[in-house]
Amino acid sequence: MRKFYLTTILLIIFLAKSTFSFAQLSTVGKEFWVGFMDNNRVPPSGNSNGAPDFAVLILTASENSTGTIEYLGQSVSFSMTAGQQYTLRVPSEDLDLLHRNSATTENKGIYISSTGKIAVHAYNERFRSADGTVVLPVGALGTDYYITSHYETLTADVNFNGNINDESTMLVIATEDNTQIEITTSVNTLGGGNPGVPLSINLNRGQSYQLKAKEDMTGTRVRVIGENANECKKIAVFGGNKWTSVGNCGAANDHLFQQAYPVNTWGTSFVHVALSGRTSGELVKVLGSEDNTGVRVNGVSVGTVNRGTWIPIEFGINESGKIETSKPSSVTVFSKSQACNQPNSPNSNTGDPFMITYSPSEQFLKDLTFQSLALPSIVNHYVNIVVKAGSQNSTILDGQNIGALFSTLPGDSDFQYARVNISQGVHRLSNPEGFAAYAYGFGDLESYGYAAGAALDNLNFKTESEYEFDVQGENIACLNQVGDWIINS
Repeated sequence: MRKFYLTTILLIIFLAKSTFSFAQLSTVGKEFWVGFMDNNRVPPSGNSNGAPDFAVLILTASENSTGTIEYLGQSVSFSMTAGQQYTLRVPSEDLDLLHRNSATTENKGIYISSTGKIAVHAYNERFRSADGTVVLPVGALGTDYYITSHYETLTADVNFNGNINDESTMLVIATEDNTQIEITTSVNTLGGGNPGVPLSINLNRGQSYQLKAKEDMTGTRVRVIGENANECKKIAVFGGNKWTSVGNCGAANDHLFQQAYPVNTWGTSFVHVALSGRTSGELVKVLGSEDNTGVRVNGVSVGTVNRGTWIPIEFGINESGKIETSKPSSVTVFSKSQACNQPNSPNSNTGDPFMITYSPSEQFLKDLTFQSLALPSIVNHYVNIVVKAGSQNSTILDGQNIGALFSTLPGDSDFQYARVNISQGVHRLSNPEGFAAYAYGFGDLESYGYAAGAALDNLNFKTESEYEFDVQGENIACLNQVGDWIINS
């Protein structure tokens, strides 16, 4: 009877624990750190104005908000009511916020603080070389990352040199002083050491460090180490490429820019939705966080990845599907260069590279305000939406029910997807059962793409047992003795 009583107490403790509710971590918050990686700036020469680049921040208020944006000794104030947006566009010719160097500590971290909840998107803008990313609030940042980037050698016949200014890039920003960071690159980097050999740097609050490589840096690990590793000294990490082709099909190159998600937010179920307005298909990279991770597409095995390694998956024209991994992974889609479109097809003269990291199916949002970006040359804007089957008729976009636009996902009938043409500007999306959404746009040798928003809960929380006495087998309770069970997060 007494053994049953002890077991019942323990069960009650854990049942009580499971009933606690926690606010969902997402890309909405009050405090952010962001930075911009190198873009292929073309300086003015002769009669040409060149192609300068711009650091662009777009803030969207979920509630009434005031705050500041701090960068390179400057401070800009903003004030918004719920639903309003604020845009800061800084020309590099006036004040260069982009990182141009490799393996150099700089002070180009940008800090955004707000009294109310806001969403932040960053765009690295240059004429015909632009990409954007959703920015994670400090509460959603972590201490351990693997980045996804891209690099390829262009051998297709083009009238320009596509193999210069094409370095893959990685950027890390510290949010607190005395943050010790270890970077283990997957390839040789410019001034930053050799693959597999840990590089240790120390950054203070707002300091930043970019690495470049003439190889693909996908799988590079960036983490907080040392005595302070468990003190929640979080870092913001980004991956991409300065100016690259995707698909080795011809014109044109483009900038790639994506904030990395912490490893503890990675999942095992992902939905790929083909990009509208393209006849090129897409490249998808699956990156592993653990050894012996099996990868399946529509239920069929396509290979195995280990920790820090990745495999490419080619999706055909208008081909959507389900990607599953046996262990937590990161999945990123790449839009291909414009010349990868089929000749004489509709919109064959639009499109260019961008990258978007997918949200796992375990991480859906319920409400979101996002922006379709006004960029030179962009003519078509889209949003891809993924929902659970049966909930599509609860999806509201800009006040309209769009349930009729959804189709069943090939490979998994538990999901529905829609590809929706939208206008440039602000949009509101909601579904009480949750969704994933990705915004993008195409024009002549131009594109942008980003996750409209993301949920970032810890999907890989683990517990460890420690006892202040010797334990034999599973005998952890002493008869007639008081026992305390304490869970430390």
